[in-house]
Amino acid sequence: MCEAQGEAQDQQHPANEQATVLDHSRQFFALARAGYLPKGLAKLSRFQTPHRAILAGGVIGIAAIYSDGLVNLQGMTLTAAMITMSVFGAIVMYIISMLSLFKLRKTEPNLERTFRAPGYPIVPGIALFLAVVCLVAMAWFNTLIGCVFLGFMAAGYLYFQLTAKQRFDAPADAMLEGV
Repeated sequence: MCEAQGEAQDQQHPANEQATVLDHSRQFFALARAGYLPKGLAKLSRFQTPHRAILAGGVIGIAAIYSDGLVNLQGMTLTAAMITMSVFGAIVMYIISMLSLFKLRKTEPNLERTFRAPGYPIVPGIALFLAVVCLVAMAWFNTLIGCVFLGFMAAGYLYFQLTAKQRFDAPADAMLEGV
């Protein structure tokens, strides 16, 4: 890597970290307000900031930083394993999106669409095939991390099922309703 590239990456790093701090607190706050996380994370301070969500994300981030060297999955540090799991998640979401496209086109052929998938069904079919190939390759080379990912997905689904009443009882939110 040339020196200019290294300097550019160093200059981008603080901005990325700042965006992450803002992003995680906003996600925790919004998910708590919608009933997906404990409602205490949706409380605002007297300055109208989601201070509990900010602190919760900070605690999780600090715990991840300090446990990076303690956890080792398939010879990877915790950070590398988390990045690999996020790639599993991205590929799975991409596959679900492609499958949803095909299902929606079949079940609702006359639905008004603001965006048409170019080259349908060939291009989305190729994209779906390649995404499945990527998922198989990821699972082949990262079996343990893939199993951990599946465990997290199962735990998330169980949590989703167990918190259905909490989401149902959450107060109406104008931002969620589009009012």
